[in-house]
Amino acid sequence: MHRETETQEERKWALYLFLVQCLISISTFLLLCLILAFHAKEVQLFMTDNGLRDWRVALTGRQAAQIALELVVCGLHPVPVRGLPCALGSGALPPATQSWPSFLSQGEALLSLAMLLRLYLVPRAVLLRSGVLLNASYRSIGALNQVRFRHWFVAKLYMNTHPGRLLLCLTLGLWLTTAWVLSVAERQGVNATGQLSDTLWLIPITFLTIGYGDVVPGTMWGKIICLCTGVMGVCCTALLVAVVARKLEFNKAEKHVHNFMMDIQYAKEMKESAARVLQEAWMFYKHTCRKDSGATRRHQCRLLAAINRFRQVRMKHRKLREQVNSMVDISKMHMILCDLQLGVSSSHQALEKRIDALAGKLDTLTDLLSTTLGPRQLPEPSQEAT
Repeated sequence: MHRETETQEERKWALYLFLVQCLISISTFLLLCLILAFHAKEVQLFMTDNGLRDWRVALTGRQAAQIALELVVCGLHPVPVRGLPCALGSGALPPATQSWPSFLSQGEALLSLAMLLRLYLVPRAVLLRSGVLLNASYRSIGALNQVRFRHWFVAKLYMNTHPGRLLLCLTLGLWLTTAWVLSVAERQGVNATGQLSDTLWLIPITFLTIGYGDVVPGTMWGKIICLCTGVMGVCCTALLVAVVARKLEFNKAEKHVHNFMMDIQYAKEMKESAARVLQEAWMFYKHTCRKDSGATRRHQCRLLAAINRFRQVRMKHRKLREQVNSMVDISKMHMILCDLQLGVSSSHQALEKRIDALAGKLDTLTDLLSTTLGPRQLPEPSQEAT
């Protein structure tokens, strides 16, 4: 009786497995069709941009190999080759007679893990959904600056605009993906960690580099996955530290206020240090004239300490001034250049007006000279004739 109950449970799980595999096969076929349509549109756009008529000219051998590789990678999935479990005899058991969650064969487990290679389509989908390629301003300015809008540009864009959301989605995605991969890899072991609940606990602990040791992988592939998870955790922690450090920085207004207050503080300290130097120098001179050796040595040491303090404060003030001078605002530089350009253009216009006025005066002077000297030069030919 107990054996019959186990057989019914196994056939029920086998039926669910067959239905899931059928759905995966249908979705894989649709995915392959979409990939072919995407590359066909890409070839059509290339033909339109370059004025080509034959698609075989636009499609190079490298692109054809890339398309074939994508089809092979996206076509890997567990195929439903066993058939319906109800088609089996009543006395025969399904080929996978193991209890959940280890009823998958090794081939099906490997094909299930190979489906994770489709994650390379996520950056492409994010790039197409980001709107960068559809924005005319982005494309025109990028063409002028020779910037190519690829996946790294979109990643940097989201890292600058939404760093918290990006890191949260990346961390949760890595946790869930690696937990499922580890559970599949550990199902074939005898004393391994194959339950999804255990892997969901083990992966965050390994990701955060804590490692309690209560749950450990038992297979070689599980250990490799945990090692890769630790490396990914260190990388994500570095990204998180960089984001937090950038959030804790001063903005431009706060930085200007801080530098202004530090400038005032250093100037005050310089005045106090200079006054202290003068005070100790006078005390040293007074006790030297009185020939008091003990007080002279004491005030001489204080004088040297005051001079050293004055030099330190002056060096800090100089470094602050250099830092402020190096922090030149781009907008301020743009305003200065615009003012200079406006001044040069106004001076040029004034110079042109003065040159035009001078040319007019020269023309008037020429006319006056011609009218004045004209009557005097007319009688000369008649006199020569007589």
